[in-house]
Amino acid sequence: MEDLRYIQKVSGKPINKKPNPPASPVENLSDIKIDDGRLYYDKRWFHRNQPVFVESKENGKTSGVIASVGTQEIWIRKTTDNSRVRIYLSQLQKGKFILRRRPT
Repeated sequence: MEDLRYIQKVSGKPINKKPNPPASPVENLSDIKIDDGRLYYDKRWFHRNQPVFVESKENGKTSGVIASVGTQEIWIRKTTDNSRVRIYLSQLQKGKFILRRRPT
């Protein structure tokens, strides 16, 4: 026992220390879902033809309209050039994209 105490003292690491629990994700899987052609995200329902802002680190903040809602992805049509962007639910869950409602 004395040897173990000496090793602990020298190494500075306690032997009986429990690991920290993993950090909880920003949003749970149940917070983001697609049901009946609508997207539930950020405690709100989003539907087809709804104006939104899409925020991302790569592209910044762009405005668009929800073109369609699939089973695992949503398509956004940008208002600036009518190009389409596909956003997967996993990207929303990880925080790579953020959707915000836009006034009509």
